[in-house]
Amino acid sequence: MSQPHESRVYSDLARFYDFFFGRVFVDREHEVIESLNLRPGNRVLEVGVGTGIALDGYPPYAHVVAIDPSLDMLERAKKRVTENGWKHIELRQGDALNLDYPDNSFDYVTSFHVLTVVPDPYRMMTEMVRVCKPGGRIALTTHFQSANKAVAALNTVFNPIARQLGWTTKLRKKDVLKGHPITLERNEKISPMSVHTVIIARKNA
Repeated sequence: MSQPHESRVYSDLARFYDFFFGRVFVDREHEVIESLNLRPGNRVLEVGVGTGIALDGYPPYAHVVAIDPSLDMLERAKKRVTENGWKHIELRQGDALNLDYPDNSFDYVTSFHVLTVVPDPYRMMTEMVRVCKPGGRIALTTHFQSANKAVAALNTVFNPIARQLGWTTKLRKKDVLKGHPITLERNEKISPMSVHTVIIARKNA
């Protein structure tokens, strides 16, 4: 198997991630986790945990496996887990495009701002759906290309710069969600002016 993909956001910029990205995204990530209404004994997989900025959103009665390809990111997440004494969280190195878990392993699969970073977002979504149990839920936040032509044009202009940092501004929602055995329960912008979208889908039984 090939080595897990790492963008510069997850390697060169790891030590700056919380400062530049964490403050912007963490409240929304916590809101999404809270909306899932996790129950005691639930198994959760977070794909692309980064420095672990969302981890304090998970209740201690759910078992969370959190993976990331970047050892630099995982070291920062491990420090956060150790300092807080979170015994319910297990950190592992892993590849979003090749999840090392059997089919139907988790009650919930989450991912925050990762789809635009990986080289094959559709495959990542396929893997997330595969390891989720029937009736379980997949929750993610990400940036999709705007349906507004003017905004989409700006995204296109900015995309070469974004690509240098390791992500794309041209990911289309339909190209990620089509063809999966899921039913959308939530599909909305974080705010009217935001470019980020919250997706929560239930895997069909």
